[in-house]
Amino acid sequence: MAVFDDLDGSLEPGIYQRCRQLWYDEVGDRNDEGAIIAELDDSFEWLPPACNGRDWVVTLRSSRWVAGTGEGDDYSAWYKYHLKLRELDDDGERHKPPLALSLQVEPQDTDLVYKDGSEFEFPYGEGSRVVLQSTWADSSEELERRMTETLEELLDVDGAALEAARVDRSRRVQKAEAHHRFDVDAKRRVVEILDRSKGLIEYGGSSEIEANQRRIKEGYLEADVSSDRWDLLGFPETEFDVELKIYQAANWTDIPRSEPGHYPKIEASFDGVDDGRLPHVDEWDQVMRVLRTMVNSHLFEWAEVDRSDLVADDFQDGPGLPEWSWSHPVGRVNQLRARYKSLETQIYREATSRATKSVYDILRVVAEERGATYDVLEERVGLSRSCIRYHVRRLQESGVVDRVGNPVLVVFPSIQVLRSAEEIMRECYPEDTIEAAMSRAEDRRDRREQLRDESDADDADRESSDDADQEDGDAEDSSTNSTTWRYFDELALEPGQLAAALDRDHIDADHVRVRTDPYSWVG
Repeated sequence: MAVFDDLDGSLEPGIYQRCRQLWYDEVGDRNDEGAIIAELDDSFEWLPPACNGRDWVVTLRSSRWVAGTGEGDDYSAWYKYHLKLRELDDDGERHKPPLALSLQVEPQDTDLVYKDGSEFEFPYGEGSRVVLQSTWADSSEELERRMTETLEELLDVDGAALEAARVDRSRRVQKAEAHHRFDVDAKRRVVEILDRSKGLIEYGGSSEIEANQRRIKEGYLEADVSSDRWDLLGFPETEFDVELKIYQAANWTDIPRSEPGHYPKIEASFDGVDDGRLPHVDEWDQVMRVLRTMVNSHLFEWAEVDRSDLVADDFQDGPGLPEWSWSHPVGRVNQLRARYKSLETQIYREATSRATKSVYDILRVVAEERGATYDVLEERVGLSRSCIRYHVRRLQESGVVDRVGNPVLVVFPSIQVLRSAEEIMRECYPEDTIEAAMSRAEDRRDRREQLRDESDADDADRESSDDADQEDGDAEDSSTNSTTWRYFDELALEPGQLAAALDRDHIDADHVRVRTDPYSWVG
């Protein structure tokens, strides 16, 4: 990003005015937004050959800017302009290239106000603000060269004049990333390591993390964590957010192993700031050092992926890549130890609950099976499906188990937690046997069946009594010996008290009913 002091001098008209005029000359109609306005040749050193013989083109569109001029009914919004690099094939279809480049040109003018009339601020002075987003640059100088050469080509301006008009303190890092592709056989291990980092950051500062995981399908995004608290794992403390993600093409199985797109990628990227200003371009090396440290630590040190498992692509040389210099973070071991100690305490507390041995049996089955579906838990524990779901959901909220896949598989969050759970199960009930566990499950099923029969009998008695009352015209209350159901809000119970009663088997799960047809999410 940079602001150009271009309202007078050698650049007049300025970048914003030139871009606005370019829109009128080449687009001219809102229905033609995104029109191709130029083709780029191979004279740009930073621009690789387009894929499959395609051509490089630039598109232009406008969108409403946050500020304008006038007030009230006379307010008129200004526009910003978007220049984007695309590949064009012989059929006229446009494609988003691996090397991304977009320029957003915005006005910086003293006459601008927000729609509510408040003053528009421009901390770097009047002129044109250009926001560059591009990928796979080796240095901040290369990024700025891409911006300058693209503006020269499209707006017919002099590069030296651009550099002279650029406000130095406005030169800020908008985007940066570091990545490795690696063998698909290591993907599960790397995903587990990133999941573990997510859990540790949540454990140390849950309000500081945004996580998004979509691993139910073998799809594009495997795991994604964005946070400004990576220092909890021993990484350098930063004033900016870092996103670390693992992803793979959705159709990767259809891509030959000889192609880079077949393989997963771990990528760390600069993800903006919550407060304050973006890093200056002079801090580029520091930003990249942080990103490379995060990628290398997760991939090589913690997931133990060998350099020979790296895969080359258009931007990295794979095993032939010179080793990045990076500092090994400290503190993760202690953080892991504290987290596992906390989970071990929680597992022990659940397994030895005086109120019920049901949770112990759920944890035992999950440990024995290395993950269990609801069907398996229902069969092996003897509880109703609703009761199992209740306990699993509660255990997941405390971090003891996780639910993955479809159908749902209940698992421990890591191999380390699984091993701890196995040891705790043996310590809690060293004399427990398979036969005893099967007997407990059968007893629970028998008890549920007995309660169901009694409930059905009561319902039948009530229906018979009601029929008799109607036939005899008897107005006497016939519900004295029948099953009584009441709405929850009529009871002297809070939701938490009901949950506790169900947890301790003080109320049988079969005695609580919920209407589900209006609530598909209850399922």
